[in-house]
Amino acid sequence: MPLSKTLRSARRQTSGSSAQPRRRVCRTCNNLDPRGHTSSVYQTESKQGAISALTLVVDALALERTKTPQERGCRYCTVLVQALDEFYEGWRGCRARITVEIREKGSIRVGIEGEKWAGELIEIYARAASRAPWPTLGTAHPIPSNSGSDDTFDFARRCIQDCLTNSKHGACQPSPTSVPVGPKRLVDVGRVTSPIRLIDTQGKWFQYATLSHCWGTGPILTATKANWKKLTSNIPFDALPPLFQDAIIITRQLGLRYIWIDSLCIIQDSTRDWETESSKMGSIYEFSYITISATGAADGSARCLADRRKPIRIDYENTSHKEFALRARKTLDQHPDLNEGKPAKPTGALMRRAWALQEHVLSTRVLHYTATELLFECKTSHRCECSPARRIYPTTPALIPKAIAQQSKHSYGVWEAWQRIVEQYSQRDLTVANDKLPAISGIAHKIKDATGSSYLAGLWKENLASDLLWSSSALVTQVYASDTYRAPTFSWSSLDTAVTYYAPDEDERAVFTPTVKLRSSSIALSGLNALGTVTDGSVMLRGACLPAILSSQLKDNSWEYTLLIKGTSAIRVSHDCMLGANEDTTTSTQEPTVRRANLGFELKPFRAPVLCLSVARYDGWLSGLVLGKSNRVKDAYERLGTFSAGVEAFRKAEEKNLLLV
Repeated sequence: MPLSKTLRSARRQTSGSSAQPRRRVCRTCNNLDPRGHTSSVYQTESKQGAISALTLVVDALALERTKTPQERGCRYCTVLVQALDEFYEGWRGCRARITVEIREKGSIRVGIEGEKWAGELIEIYARAASRAPWPTLGTAHPIPSNSGSDDTFDFARRCIQDCLTNSKHGACQPSPTSVPVGPKRLVDVGRVTSPIRLIDTQGKWFQYATLSHCWGTGPILTATKANWKKLTSNIPFDALPPLFQDAIIITRQLGLRYIWIDSLCIIQDSTRDWETESSKMGSIYEFSYITISATGAADGSARCLADRRKPIRIDYENTSHKEFALRARKTLDQHPDLNEGKPAKPTGALMRRAWALQEHVLSTRVLHYTATELLFECKTSHRCECSPARRIYPTTPALIPKAIAQQSKHSYGVWEAWQRIVEQYSQRDLTVANDKLPAISGIAHKIKDATGSSYLAGLWKENLASDLLWSSSALVTQVYASDTYRAPTFSWSSLDTAVTYYAPDEDERAVFTPTVKLRSSSIALSGLNALGTVTDGSVMLRGACLPAILSSQLKDNSWEYTLLIKGTSAIRVSHDCMLGANEDTTTSTQEPTVRRANLGFELKPFRAPVLCLSVARYDGWLSGLVLGKSNRVKDAYERLGTFSAGVEAFRKAEEKNLLLV
């Protein structure tokens, strides 16, 4: 719950501040007043005078012991306790910190640290129709109690209409030179005299919505070779899963006649149809009128249009024994972060699915149906039911267009955007492991169209040195190699692990120098998607190489890997996954080699030879790859991890051509 930039940079209160010392100020909650605390900050640029804000971190056990006002305890702490009891079951007795964010004339936001309640907040506010119980407490915009209410649909229509007609939304309009690639099939949502049915567009253009949703593990209606012709005649409304029923209702309410739903508009048991239509998915979402994102639904049995939890009443009595009724409601920490310049992070099951990321990134306009409110995003602005005014915030659909627009000014912008997307994507789940590259191919097509660069199974030829230096997230400790081939080892897509890239500052970026050259590359594709599934891949690189010994040891229940290079101190390796020494040698004189370990491989300490390849240099230090000899391809190497070291470590390195597979 960060403060705005103007508040963060504002001065602290001084003795000359207009706020006067008050008596009996609670040391725990500061009487829920943002003023007068040593941590208070003030926005002095406001036309209304100094606006204060305060963020407190409160110990849960200390707050739990709060006395009631009748026991001469703090009446403000009691407000917090009542709200916590209502929304955070089990908070009493937990050893967690509670964050309380107070902003003058605004609502109070309360959250508890820890995984159990991650992303959940309580919003405490005054009733709009009555006087606030204390001067600094503000009101909150009402949110309808059902996501299918007239008010919610009116909000959605206003957002869409503003995006379509506002001159500032030029980024949301299709380029005059772009040629829309429409879907082969659409669902006709029907009218009074016509049924719901599947239609073949026959190359014609129709205005349509798209649905972004979780399939889940339960039964779902799909188009197959056996039933698709029947679906072109009639799809009974009752035969649709509840989620699809809601999507049909939303489509009708928005004045549209057609919607694209992947499970119905792609023949699922036809490999050719799936490859053809899934390869167009990026364009299908980009050119849709609106994407209906079932963000909070875990599968087709859930609904978009549902009741929301109503706000609760909290009774408060001031020192004059006058009674007030406050309100508190559950909200989600899913709004844009203006301090960091980050877009909204809608919360729900869909945000954990890999396929859904490109649907979010590539859509022009999105309605996110979350558990607490409806969010709207386009390539220009963000709006939500709790803050319905139009705001020019950073958005996810604007990420790639913005990077492309700035490409002439900052050539690295597109590559950084790709790497940030890969970082998010690699944290998400896939039901089918081989969808790793197809599920991000729509975004890859946009990058390829903008840059003209060759695509190497998740990496880009024009940014190869930087792209090669991905590393497994430090949070991932037990990752194993797949038993079946999915991608070359130099690609992040070869593993099921969250990955990160080093983000250099401006000074480091200025001195970043690739130290490898691409001699040749080869990518063997499977299917019709040119940026999809691969069956093989390799790159021939020339760069400075140095032999080393890789040592492994078990420390605090985690395996650590260290490079031992003659004449230098030990270098810690960021390993891609669990590693093991392959001791299946044909003669006793052969040395063991290191390889990625599959699940079931017996992990044990080893010392074995590897090769270190310098990939890029940042002034006085360099980063590179740790390589082991491939058991699959003769005279080739496979990636094991990454390392960083001072340039002096490579003073005796030798230039070589290496084949990576």
